[in-house]
Amino acid sequence: MASPRLLLLLLVVAAACGDDGTASGSASDSNSGDTTTAGTTSTSGATASDTVVPTTGDAGSNSNSESETGTLTDTDPTAASAVSASESGATETTAATVTDGTATTDTSNTTDATTDATTEATTDSTTDATTGCTDVCEDGVVECVGDDAVHTCSMARGGCLEWSEPEPCAADQVCQDGACVVGCVDACDAGSVQCTGEGVSECVDDPNTGCTVWADAVACGPGQVCQQGLCVTPPPACLDDCVFTKQSVPGDVDFYSVWGSDAKAVWVVGNSGTALYHNGVNWKSIDSGIGKRLECVHGSAADDVYAIASDGAVIRWDGLEWLPYVDLNPIWESNACLSVLGQEDLLALVYDENGEKQVLWRVTGGVKTQLAVYTPQAVFTPDGSKARTISLRAFSADDAFITADRALRWNGTNIVNMGAPNPSFGLWALSPQLAYAAASHSGIGHRWDGQAWKIVNPGLNGYLHMFAGTAANRLFGAGETLQGVAAIVAFDGVGWGPVATPADAKALFAAWAAPTGEVFAVGKAGTVLIGK
Repeated sequence: MASPRLLLLLLVVAAACGDDGTASGSASDSNSGDTTTAGTTSTSGATASDTVVPTTGDAGSNSNSESETGTLTDTDPTAASAVSASESGATETTAATVTDGTATTDTSNTTDATTDATTEATTDSTTDATTGCTDVCEDGVVECVGDDAVHTCSMARGGCLEWSEPEPCAADQVCQDGACVVGCVDACDAGSVQCTGEGVSECVDDPNTGCTVWADAVACGPGQVCQQGLCVTPPPACLDDCVFTKQSVPGDVDFYSVWGSDAKAVWVVGNSGTALYHNGVNWKSIDSGIGKRLECVHGSAADDVYAIASDGAVIRWDGLEWLPYVDLNPIWESNACLSVLGQEDLLALVYDENGEKQVLWRVTGGVKTQLAVYTPQAVFTPDGSKARTISLRAFSADDAFITADRALRWNGTNIVNMGAPNPSFGLWALSPQLAYAAASHSGIGHRWDGQAWKIVNPGLNGYLHMFAGTAANRLFGAGETLQGVAAIVAFDGVGWGPVATPADAKALFAAWAAPTGEVFAVGKAGTVLIGK
Protein backbone atom coordinates (compact mmCIF):
# COMPACT_ATOMS: atom_id res chain seq x y z
CA MET A 1 0.00 0.00 0.00
CA ALA A 2 1.30 3.31 -0.97
CA SER A 3 2.52 5.64 1.67
CA PRO A 4 0.38 8.69 2.55
CA ARG A 5 3.05 10.98 1.05
CA LEU A 6 2.93 9.17 -2.26
CA LEU A 7 -0.86 9.29 -2.33
CA LEU A 8 -0.81 13.02 -1.72
CA LEU A 9 1.65 13.52 -4.55
CA LEU A 10 -0.55 11.54 -6.98
CA LEU A 11 -3.61 13.60 -6.04
CA VAL A 12 -1.75 16.82 -6.72
CA VAL A 13 -0.62 15.59 -10.16
CA ALA A 14 -4.14 14.42 -11.00
CA ALA A 15 -5.61 17.77 -10.06
CA ALA A 16 -3.11 19.59 -12.25
CA CYS A 17 -3.65 17.36 -15.30
CA GLY A 18 -7.48 17.18 -15.28
CA ASP A 19 -9.84 14.36 -14.58
CA ASP A 20 -8.01 11.94 -16.86
CA GLY A 21 -4.62 12.99 -15.61
CA THR A 22 -3.56 14.44 -18.97
CA ALA A 23 -2.48 18.06 -19.49
CA SER A 24 -3.46 19.28 -22.95
CA GLY A 25 -3.10 22.44 -24.98
CA SER A 26 -4.18 23.29 -28.54
CA ALA A 27 -3.16 25.67 -31.24
CA SER A 28 -5.39 26.25 -34.26
CA ASP A 29 -4.93 28.08 -37.49
CA SER A 30 -8.28 29.09 -38.84
CA ASN A 31 -6.78 30.15 -42.15
CA SER A 32 -4.79 27.03 -42.95
CA GLY A 33 -6.86 24.37 -41.18
CA ASP A 34 -3.74 22.96 -39.45
CA THR A 35 -3.89 22.46 -35.70
CA THR A 36 -0.99 21.73 -33.36
CA THR A 37 -1.60 20.29 -29.92
CA ALA A 38 0.60 19.26 -27.09
CA GLY A 39 -0.08 15.54 -27.01
CA THR A 40 -3.05 15.65 -29.50
CA THR A 41 -3.07 16.65 -33.20
CA SER A 42 -6.12 17.27 -35.47
CA THR A 43 -6.33 18.35 -39.10
CA SER A 44 -10.00 19.18 -39.26
CA GLY A 45 -9.70 22.87 -38.40
CA ALA A 46 -11.22 22.54 -34.84
CA THR A 47 -9.65 20.87 -31.77
CA ALA A 48 -11.09 19.54 -28.51
CA SER A 49 -9.63 17.24 -25.89
CA ASP A 50 -11.32 13.96 -24.97
CA THR A 51 -12.29 15.43 -21.61
CA VAL A 52 -14.66 18.41 -21.46
CA VAL A 53 -12.79 21.41 -20.18
CA PRO A 54 -14.93 24.06 -18.48
CA THR A 55 -14.39 27.72 -19.33
CA THR A 56 -13.23 30.24 -16.83
CA GLY A 57 -15.91 32.36 -15.24
CA ASP A 58 -19.36 32.88 -16.69
CA ALA A 59 -18.38 33.70 -20.26
CA GLY A 60 -15.15 31.83 -20.61
CA SER A 61 -12.30 32.91 -22.88
CA ASN A 62 -12.78 33.46 -26.64
CA SER A 63 -9.84 33.29 -29.02
CA ASN A 64 -9.62 35.04 -32.41
CA SER A 65 -9.92 31.62 -34.01
CA GLU A 66 -13.00 29.40 -34.16
CA SER A 67 -11.59 26.96 -31.52
CA GLU A 68 -11.91 27.52 -27.80
CA THR A 69 -9.52 26.19 -25.24
CA GLY A 70 -9.89 26.44 -21.50
CA THR A 71 -7.80 25.24 -18.56
CA LEU A 72 -9.11 24.50 -15.06
CA THR A 73 -6.99 23.97 -11.98
CA ASP A 74 -7.97 22.85 -8.53
CA THR A 75 -6.11 25.60 -6.83
CA ASP A 76 -6.98 28.77 -8.84
CA PRO A 77 -10.47 29.68 -10.11
CA THR A 78 -8.88 32.08 -12.66
CA ALA A 79 -7.30 30.76 -15.85
CA ALA A 80 -5.94 32.66 -18.83
CA SER A 81 -7.61 32.14 -22.23
CA ALA A 82 -5.55 31.08 -25.20
CA VAL A 83 -5.29 33.79 -27.90
CA SER A 84 -5.20 32.81 -31.56
CA ALA A 85 -3.87 35.29 -34.13
CA SER A 86 -5.75 34.11 -37.17
CA GLU A 87 -4.50 37.02 -39.27
CA SER A 88 -0.89 35.90 -38.87
CA GLY A 89 -1.55 32.51 -40.36
CA ALA A 90 -0.28 30.58 -37.23
CA THR A 91 -1.55 30.20 -33.69
CA GLU A 92 0.25 28.90 -30.63
CA THR A 93 -1.56 27.85 -27.45
CA THR A 94 -0.50 29.17 -24.12
CA ALA A 95 1.70 27.01 -21.97
CA ALA A 96 0.42 26.31 -18.45
CA THR A 97 3.06 26.20 -15.78
CA VAL A 98 2.41 24.78 -12.34
CA THR A 99 4.35 26.36 -9.54
CA ASP A 100 3.53 25.61 -5.99
CA GLY A 101 0.09 24.40 -7.11
CA THR A 102 -0.78 27.60 -9.12
CA ALA A 103 -1.35 27.49 -12.91
CA THR A 104 -0.11 30.55 -14.83
CA THR A 105 -0.41 31.45 -18.53
CA ASP A 106 2.49 32.52 -20.81
CA THR A 107 1.10 35.24 -23.21
CA SER A 108 4.34 36.32 -24.81
CA ASN A 109 3.80 34.23 -27.91
CA THR A 110 0.26 35.57 -28.34
CA THR A 111 1.42 39.18 -28.09
CA ASP A 112 4.17 38.59 -30.62
CA ALA A 113 1.78 36.92 -33.05
CA THR A 114 -0.77 39.74 -32.83
CA THR A 115 1.92 42.38 -33.32
CA ASP A 116 3.34 40.52 -36.33
CA ALA A 117 -0.11 40.21 -37.89
CA THR A 118 -0.86 43.91 -37.45
CA THR A 119 2.52 44.94 -38.85
CA GLU A 120 2.11 42.67 -41.85
CA ALA A 121 -1.36 43.98 -42.62
CA THR A 122 -0.17 47.58 -42.39
CA THR A 123 2.81 46.85 -44.60
CA ASP A 124 0.64 45.17 -47.24
CA SER A 125 -1.75 48.16 -47.31
CA THR A 126 1.10 50.69 -47.74
CA THR A 127 2.67 48.69 -50.55
CA ASP A 128 -0.61 48.58 -52.53
CA ALA A 129 -1.01 52.34 -52.29
CA THR A 130 2.52 53.28 -53.29
CA THR A 131 3.38 50.79 -56.03
CA GLY A 132 0.48 51.63 -58.40
CA CYS A 133 0.43 53.99 -61.50
CA THR A 134 1.25 57.69 -61.39
CA ASP A 135 -0.58 60.66 -62.99
CA VAL A 136 1.53 62.17 -65.75
CA CYS A 137 -0.67 65.18 -66.54
CA GLU A 138 -3.69 67.17 -65.39
CA ASP A 139 -7.17 66.09 -66.37
CA GLY A 140 -8.55 67.84 -69.46
CA VAL A 141 -5.30 69.55 -70.49
CA VAL A 142 -4.67 69.62 -74.28
CA GLU A 143 -1.17 70.06 -75.71
CA CYS A 144 0.41 70.20 -79.17
CA VAL A 145 2.37 67.22 -80.45
CA GLY A 146 4.80 68.79 -82.86
CA ASP A 147 3.27 71.33 -85.24
CA ASP A 148 0.41 69.30 -86.64
CA ALA A 149 -1.26 67.18 -83.92
CA VAL A 150 -2.77 67.40 -80.40
CA HIS A 151 -3.23 65.03 -77.47
CA THR A 152 -5.48 65.22 -74.38
CA CYS A 153 -4.92 64.26 -70.73
CA SER A 154 -7.62 61.83 -69.51
CA MET A 155 -8.17 58.86 -67.19
CA ALA A 156 -6.65 55.63 -68.49
CA ARG A 157 -7.63 52.03 -67.69
CA GLY A 158 -5.15 51.84 -64.86
CA GLY A 159 -6.97 54.61 -63.05
CA CYS A 160 -4.32 57.26 -63.61
CA LEU A 161 -4.21 60.34 -65.89
CA GLU A 162 -2.31 59.75 -69.11
CA TRP A 163 -1.89 61.42 -72.55
CA SER A 164 -4.10 60.12 -75.34
CA GLU A 165 -2.79 59.11 -78.75
CA PRO A 166 -1.99 62.20 -80.93
CA GLU A 167 -4.83 63.39 -83.17
CA PRO A 168 -3.58 65.01 -86.43
CA CYS A 169 -4.79 68.47 -87.37
CA ALA A 170 -6.52 69.04 -90.69
CA ALA A 171 -4.38 69.50 -93.78
CA ASP A 172 -4.73 73.29 -93.74
CA GLN A 173 -4.18 73.62 -89.98
CA VAL A 174 -1.29 73.79 -87.54
CA CYS A 175 -1.21 73.31 -83.78
CA GLN A 176 -0.81 76.42 -81.66
CA ASP A 177 -1.35 76.60 -77.86
CA GLY A 178 -3.05 73.22 -77.73
CA ALA A 179 -5.49 73.83 -80.59
CA CYS A 180 -5.58 73.13 -84.32
CA VAL A 181 -5.99 76.41 -86.15
CA VAL A 182 -5.78 77.53 -89.75
CA GLY A 183 -2.10 78.33 -89.97
CA CYS A 184 0.62 79.45 -92.28
CA VAL A 185 4.02 78.23 -93.33
CA ASP A 186 7.26 80.11 -92.97
CA ALA A 187 8.38 81.31 -96.38
CA CYS A 188 11.97 81.85 -95.32
CA ASP A 189 14.38 82.13 -92.40
CA ALA A 190 13.92 85.36 -90.49
CA GLY A 191 16.71 87.82 -91.21
CA SER A 192 17.80 86.23 -94.48
CA VAL A 193 17.96 88.33 -97.66
CA GLN A 194 17.58 87.69 -101.36
CA CYS A 195 17.69 89.57 -104.62
CA THR A 196 14.25 90.43 -105.99
CA GLY A 197 14.52 92.06 -109.37
CA GLU A 198 17.02 94.89 -108.96
CA GLY A 199 16.49 95.22 -105.22
CA VAL A 200 16.91 93.39 -101.92
CA SER A 201 14.14 91.65 -99.99
CA GLU A 202 14.48 90.70 -96.32
CA CYS A 203 12.72 87.82 -94.58
CA VAL A 204 10.55 89.23 -91.77
CA ASP A 205 7.85 88.05 -89.36
CA ASP A 206 4.33 88.79 -90.55
CA PRO A 207 2.51 90.37 -87.57
CA ASN A 208 -0.84 89.13 -88.86
CA THR A 209 0.05 85.44 -89.17
CA GLY A 210 3.20 84.96 -87.11
CA CYS A 211 4.93 83.31 -90.06
CA THR A 212 7.88 84.65 -91.99
CA VAL A 213 7.41 86.35 -95.37
CA TRP A 214 9.58 88.20 -97.86
CA ALA A 215 9.23 91.94 -97.42
CA ASP A 216 8.86 94.24 -100.40
CA ALA A 217 12.12 94.73 -102.21
CA VAL A 218 14.19 97.82 -101.55
CA ALA A 219 15.74 99.03 -104.79
CA CYS A 220 19.49 99.29 -104.97
CA GLY A 221 21.08 102.69 -105.38
CA PRO A 222 22.09 104.32 -108.68
CA GLY A 223 24.71 102.26 -110.48
CA GLN A 224 24.25 99.31 -108.10
CA VAL A 225 22.92 95.81 -108.67
CA CYS A 226 21.85 93.08 -106.30
CA GLN A 227 24.15 90.10 -105.90
CA GLN A 228 23.49 87.36 -103.32
CA GLY A 229 21.19 89.62 -101.34
CA LEU A 230 23.48 92.67 -101.37
CA CYS A 231 23.50 95.85 -103.41
CA VAL A 232 26.93 96.24 -105.00
CA THR A 233 28.53 98.39 -107.66
CA PRO A 234 29.41 96.09 -110.56
CA PRO A 235 32.86 96.18 -112.12
CA PRO A 236 33.33 98.08 -115.35
CA ALA A 237 31.48 96.27 -118.11
CA CYS A 238 31.14 96.56 -121.84
CA LEU A 239 28.76 99.08 -123.32
CA ASP A 240 29.17 100.47 -126.81
CA ASP A 241 32.49 98.60 -126.97
CA CYS A 242 30.84 95.31 -126.04
CA VAL A 243 31.77 92.46 -128.39
CA PHE A 244 28.88 90.11 -129.18
CA THR A 245 29.52 86.57 -130.38
CA LYS A 246 26.99 84.16 -131.80
CA GLN A 247 26.49 80.98 -129.81
CA SER A 248 26.10 77.49 -131.17
CA VAL A 249 23.02 76.17 -129.42
CA PRO A 250 20.74 73.14 -129.84
CA GLY A 251 17.58 73.70 -131.86
CA ASP A 252 16.55 76.16 -134.52
CA VAL A 253 13.47 77.76 -132.97
CA ASP A 254 12.49 81.31 -132.10
CA PHE A 255 13.48 82.33 -128.56
CA TYR A 256 11.34 84.83 -126.64
CA SER A 257 12.88 85.21 -123.20
CA VAL A 258 16.21 84.99 -121.36
CA TRP A 259 17.10 85.29 -117.66
CA GLY A 260 19.76 84.04 -115.28
CA SER A 261 20.58 84.08 -111.59
CA ASP A 262 24.10 84.98 -112.78
CA ALA A 263 26.16 84.65 -115.94
CA LYS A 264 26.87 80.98 -115.14
CA ALA A 265 23.25 79.95 -114.73
CA VAL A 266 21.27 81.34 -117.67
CA TRP A 267 17.97 80.10 -119.16
CA VAL A 268 16.62 80.73 -122.66
CA VAL A 269 13.08 79.61 -123.65
CA GLY A 270 11.07 79.64 -126.87
CA ASN A 271 8.91 77.74 -129.33
CA SER A 272 7.86 74.10 -128.86
CA GLY A 273 8.69 74.21 -125.13
CA THR A 274 12.40 74.61 -125.83
CA ALA A 275 14.53 75.41 -122.77
CA LEU A 276 18.30 75.95 -123.01
CA TYR A 277 20.69 76.21 -120.06
CA HIS A 278 24.09 77.92 -120.03
CA ASN A 279 26.57 77.08 -117.26
CA GLY A 280 29.06 79.75 -118.22
CA VAL A 281 30.80 77.49 -120.73
CA ASN A 282 28.38 75.24 -122.59
CA TRP A 283 24.75 75.25 -123.67
CA LYS A 284 22.43 72.31 -122.99
CA SER A 285 18.89 71.54 -124.03
CA ILE A 286 16.77 70.60 -120.99
CA ASP A 287 13.43 68.84 -121.32
CA SER A 288 10.74 71.24 -120.07
CA GLY A 289 7.85 68.78 -120.29
CA ILE A 290 5.96 71.43 -122.31
CA GLY A 291 5.04 71.28 -126.00
CA LYS A 292 3.67 74.80 -126.32
CA ARG A 293 5.64 78.01 -126.82
CA LEU A 294 7.44 79.14 -123.67
CA GLU A 295 7.15 82.92 -123.61
CA CYS A 296 8.68 84.12 -120.39
CA VAL A 297 11.33 82.90 -117.91
CA HIS A 298 12.25 84.46 -114.55
CA GLY A 299 13.34 83.35 -111.09
CA SER A 300 14.62 84.25 -107.65
CA ALA A 301 17.61 81.89 -107.53
CA ALA A 302 19.39 79.22 -109.55
CA ASP A 303 17.11 76.55 -108.05
CA ASP A 304 13.89 78.59 -108.17
CA VAL A 305 13.20 79.43 -111.82
CA TYR A 306 9.81 79.61 -113.59
CA ALA A 307 8.65 79.61 -117.20
CA ILE A 308 5.15 80.12 -118.58
CA ALA A 309 3.69 78.77 -121.81
CA SER A 310 1.25 80.49 -124.15
CA ASP A 311 -1.56 78.32 -122.74
CA GLY A 312 -0.94 79.50 -119.16
CA ALA A 313 0.94 76.44 -117.93
CA VAL A 314 3.65 77.38 -115.43
CA ILE A 315 6.63 75.09 -114.82
CA ARG A 316 9.32 75.35 -112.14
CA TRP A 317 13.03 74.47 -112.20
CA ASP A 318 14.08 73.22 -108.73
CA GLY A 319 17.77 72.88 -109.56
CA LEU A 320 17.38 69.35 -110.91
CA GLU A 321 14.45 69.30 -113.34
CA TRP A 322 11.48 71.19 -114.73
CA LEU A 323 8.22 70.18 -113.06
CA PRO A 324 4.59 71.29 -113.55
CA TYR A 325 3.78 74.05 -111.05
CA VAL A 326 0.36 75.59 -111.77
CA ASP A 327 -2.01 75.99 -114.72
CA LEU A 328 -3.69 79.37 -115.20
CA ASN A 329 -6.04 77.91 -117.87
CA PRO A 330 -6.82 80.88 -120.12
CA ILE A 331 -9.73 80.36 -122.49
CA TRP A 332 -7.76 81.97 -125.30
CA GLU A 333 -4.31 80.54 -125.88
CA SER A 334 -2.34 83.61 -126.81
CA ASN A 335 0.42 85.21 -124.72
CA ALA A 336 1.65 85.10 -121.13
CA CYS A 337 4.42 86.35 -118.89
CA LEU A 338 5.48 86.18 -115.25
CA SER A 339 7.66 88.01 -112.74
CA VAL A 340 9.02 86.35 -109.61
CA LEU A 341 8.85 88.12 -106.24
CA GLY A 342 10.63 85.47 -104.18
CA GLN A 343 10.80 81.78 -103.42
CA GLU A 344 7.60 80.25 -104.87
CA ASP A 345 5.92 83.65 -105.11
CA LEU A 346 5.15 85.29 -108.44
CA LEU A 347 2.73 87.37 -110.50
CA ALA A 348 1.60 86.11 -113.91
CA LEU A 349 -0.42 87.64 -116.73
CA VAL A 350 -2.34 85.75 -119.42
CA TYR A 351 -4.68 86.70 -122.26
CA ASP A 352 -8.23 85.44 -122.09
CA GLU A 353 -11.45 85.47 -124.16
CA ASN A 354 -10.36 85.94 -127.78
CA GLY A 355 -7.06 87.46 -126.74
CA GLU A 356 -8.71 90.70 -125.65
CA LYS A 357 -8.94 90.39 -121.87
CA GLN A 358 -5.81 90.39 -119.71
CA VAL A 359 -5.96 88.52 -116.38
CA LEU A 360 -3.43 89.03 -113.58
CA TRP A 361 -2.75 86.20 -111.12
CA ARG A 362 -0.65 85.75 -108.03
CA VAL A 363 0.79 82.28 -107.44
CA THR A 364 2.17 81.43 -104.01
CA GLY A 365 3.31 77.94 -103.09
CA GLY A 366 1.60 76.58 -106.21
CA VAL A 367 -1.77 78.14 -105.29
CA LYS A 368 -3.20 80.68 -107.74
CA THR A 369 -5.30 83.74 -106.84
CA GLN A 370 -6.87 86.01 -109.45
CA LEU A 371 -6.02 89.64 -108.74
CA ALA A 372 -7.50 91.67 -111.56
CA VAL A 373 -8.87 91.71 -115.11
CA TYR A 374 -8.18 94.41 -117.69
CA THR A 375 -10.10 94.67 -120.95
CA PRO A 376 -8.58 96.98 -123.58
CA GLN A 377 -10.52 97.90 -126.70
CA ALA A 378 -7.91 96.48 -129.08
CA VAL A 379 -4.58 94.68 -128.94
CA PHE A 380 -1.86 95.16 -131.53
CA THR A 381 1.24 93.26 -132.62
CA PRO A 382 4.66 94.98 -132.69
CA ASP A 383 6.18 95.90 -135.99
CA GLY A 384 8.88 93.63 -137.36
CA SER A 385 9.20 89.86 -137.22
CA LYS A 386 8.39 89.42 -133.52
CA ALA A 387 5.15 87.69 -132.60
CA ARG A 388 2.91 89.43 -130.09
CA THR A 389 4.31 89.02 -126.58
CA ILE A 390 3.84 90.74 -123.26
CA SER A 391 6.18 91.80 -120.45
CA LEU A 392 5.67 91.95 -116.70
CA ARG A 393 7.87 93.43 -113.95
CA ALA A 394 6.66 93.05 -110.35
CA PHE A 395 8.16 95.21 -107.61
CA SER A 396 5.85 93.80 -104.94
CA ALA A 397 2.56 91.92 -104.73
CA ASP A 398 0.77 95.27 -105.00
CA ASP A 399 2.91 97.06 -107.58
CA ALA A 400 3.80 95.88 -111.07
CA PHE A 401 4.36 97.27 -114.58
CA ILE A 402 2.83 95.53 -117.60
CA THR A 403 3.44 96.08 -121.29
CA ALA A 404 0.80 94.30 -123.34
CA ASP A 405 0.38 96.70 -126.26
CA ARG A 406 -0.42 99.34 -123.60
CA ALA A 407 1.72 100.34 -120.67
CA LEU A 408 -0.28 99.29 -117.62
CA ARG A 409 0.25 99.31 -113.86
CA TRP A 410 -1.13 97.04 -111.15
CA ASN A 411 -1.60 99.15 -108.00
CA GLY A 412 -2.83 96.46 -105.64
CA THR A 413 -6.47 97.16 -106.43
CA ASN A 414 -6.83 97.66 -110.18
CA ILE A 415 -4.92 97.56 -113.43
CA VAL A 416 -4.72 101.10 -114.79
CA ASN A 417 -3.49 102.57 -118.06
CA MET A 418 -0.27 104.54 -117.60
CA GLY A 419 -0.84 106.60 -120.74
CA ALA A 420 2.26 105.75 -122.77
CA PRO A 421 2.48 107.75 -126.01
CA ASN A 422 2.85 104.65 -128.20
CA PRO A 423 2.02 100.96 -128.07
CA SER A 424 4.33 99.30 -125.55
CA PHE A 425 6.05 95.93 -125.61
CA GLY A 426 9.46 94.77 -124.35
CA LEU A 427 9.93 96.20 -120.82
CA TRP A 428 12.89 96.80 -118.52
CA ALA A 429 12.35 98.46 -115.14
CA LEU A 430 15.06 99.28 -112.63
CA SER A 431 12.54 100.58 -110.08
CA PRO A 432 9.02 102.03 -109.93
CA GLN A 433 10.66 105.37 -110.82
CA LEU A 434 12.64 104.24 -113.87
CA ALA A 435 11.47 102.02 -116.70
CA TYR A 436 11.87 101.64 -120.48
CA ALA A 437 9.45 100.11 -122.97
CA ALA A 438 9.88 99.34 -126.67
CA ALA A 439 7.32 100.83 -129.06
CA SER A 440 5.92 99.37 -132.23
CA HIS A 441 7.04 102.36 -134.30
CA SER A 442 10.38 102.14 -136.08
CA GLY A 443 13.28 102.04 -133.68
CA ILE A 444 11.81 104.10 -130.84
CA GLY A 445 10.69 103.55 -127.28
CA HIS A 446 9.70 105.52 -124.21
CA ARG A 447 10.97 106.05 -120.68
CA TRP A 448 9.06 106.27 -117.39
CA ASP A 449 10.54 108.81 -114.97
CA GLY A 450 8.20 108.14 -112.06
CA GLN A 451 5.64 110.67 -113.28
CA ALA A 452 5.07 110.17 -117.01
CA TRP A 453 6.27 108.38 -120.14
CA LYS A 454 8.53 110.27 -122.55
CA ILE A 455 9.57 109.25 -126.05
CA VAL A 456 13.10 107.87 -126.50
CA ASN A 457 14.82 107.62 -129.89
CA PRO A 458 17.94 105.39 -129.67
CA GLY A 459 18.68 105.79 -133.39
CA LEU A 460 17.95 102.18 -134.38
CA ASN A 461 17.06 101.99 -138.07
CA GLY A 462 14.61 99.17 -137.70
CA TYR A 463 12.38 97.77 -134.94
CA LEU A 464 13.08 97.85 -131.22
CA HIS A 465 11.79 94.81 -129.33
CA MET A 466 13.31 94.80 -125.82
CA PHE A 467 15.32 96.82 -123.30
CA ALA A 468 17.74 95.37 -120.77
CA GLY A 469 20.36 96.81 -118.45
CA THR A 470 22.05 96.88 -115.06
CA ALA A 471 21.82 100.58 -114.18
CA ALA A 472 20.38 103.89 -115.32
CA ASN A 473 23.63 104.62 -117.15
CA ARG A 474 24.08 101.15 -118.66
CA LEU A 475 21.20 100.18 -120.88
CA PHE A 476 20.77 98.14 -124.06
CA GLY A 477 18.02 98.07 -126.68
CA ALA A 478 17.70 94.90 -128.77
CA GLY A 479 15.77 94.45 -132.02
CA GLU A 480 16.24 94.09 -135.75
CA THR A 481 17.04 96.16 -138.80
CA LEU A 482 14.57 96.67 -141.57
CA GLN A 483 16.20 93.65 -143.25
CA GLY A 484 15.60 91.38 -140.23
CA VAL A 485 19.22 91.32 -139.02
CA ALA A 486 20.13 91.59 -135.31
CA ALA A 487 20.54 95.13 -134.01
CA ILE A 488 21.66 96.45 -130.58
CA VAL A 489 22.01 99.99 -129.24
CA ALA A 490 23.54 101.07 -125.90
CA PHE A 491 23.00 104.00 -123.49
CA ASP A 492 25.80 105.22 -121.19
CA GLY A 493 23.82 107.81 -119.28
CA VAL A 494 24.57 110.54 -121.80
CA GLY A 495 23.57 109.24 -125.21
CA TRP A 496 22.79 106.24 -127.38
CA GLY A 497 25.12 104.48 -129.80
CA PRO A 498 25.07 101.36 -132.01
CA VAL A 499 26.81 98.16 -130.97
CA ALA A 500 28.34 95.76 -133.50
CA THR A 501 26.66 92.36 -133.89
CA PRO A 502 27.52 89.29 -136.01
CA ALA A 503 26.36 89.67 -139.60
CA ASP A 504 24.60 86.31 -139.61
CA ALA A 505 22.64 86.96 -136.42
CA LYS A 506 18.89 87.26 -136.99
CA ALA A 507 16.30 89.47 -135.31
CA LEU A 508 16.59 89.76 -131.52
CA PHE A 509 13.40 89.48 -129.44
CA ALA A 510 14.68 89.59 -125.85
CA ALA A 511 17.77 90.49 -123.82
CA TRP A 512 19.11 90.23 -120.28
CA ALA A 513 22.19 91.84 -118.69
CA ALA A 514 24.03 89.92 -115.98
CA PRO A 515 25.14 91.77 -112.84
CA THR A 516 28.75 90.97 -113.75
CA GLY A 517 28.46 92.76 -117.10
CA GLU A 518 27.73 90.06 -119.68
CA VAL A 519 24.78 90.72 -122.01
CA PHE A 520 22.64 87.90 -123.43
CA ALA A 521 20.36 88.52 -126.45
CA VAL A 522 18.12 85.90 -128.09
CA GLY A 523 15.75 85.82 -131.03
CA LYS A 524 14.72 84.32 -134.31
CA ALA A 525 15.68 80.87 -135.61
CA GLY A 526 17.89 79.88 -132.70
CA THR A 527 19.82 83.15 -132.47
CA VAL A 528 21.70 83.52 -129.17
CA LEU A 529 24.37 86.21 -128.62
CA ILE A 530 26.66 86.89 -125.65
CA GLY A 531 28.30 90.27 -125.28
CA LYS A 532 31.41 90.74 -123.16
